Amino acid sequence: MMAERLYTGNILIAVNPFQGLPHLYDAEVMEKYKEAHFKELNPHVFAIGGITYREMINEGRNKCILVSGESGSGKTETTKMPMRYLAYFGGHTAVEGRTVENQVLEVSCDDLINLKFQSWVRL
Repeated sequence: MMAERLYTGNILIAVNPFQGLPHLYDAEVMEKYKEAHFKELNPHVFAIGGITYREMINEGRNKCILVSGESGSGKTETTKMPMRYLAYFGGHTAVEGRTVENQVLEVSCDDLINLKFQSWVRL
């Protein structure tokens, strides 16, 4: 019997800039990273989202994104960004008046487990 193997992929490190930076996270930036190959553009949370999305589609397997950072560093906000990215490209079909993007971002509290330095979000 083969032992299970764990592999570490890309890890996001959250850093709180203590100011809003909406121009770095809008739909235009999402589109740019959707078409780019990894490392073609600057490091970005959407680059990780893009890899994850393509691998899920191409491999037909679940993927995991680890967001790490100190307390107050912005892990929760950083976690929302790849979720928004995945939802944006996963489809815009509305169900019960809500888009897929809104449904993903409305993850129930039961699915979000906050630990001291990490969060687990099951989608």
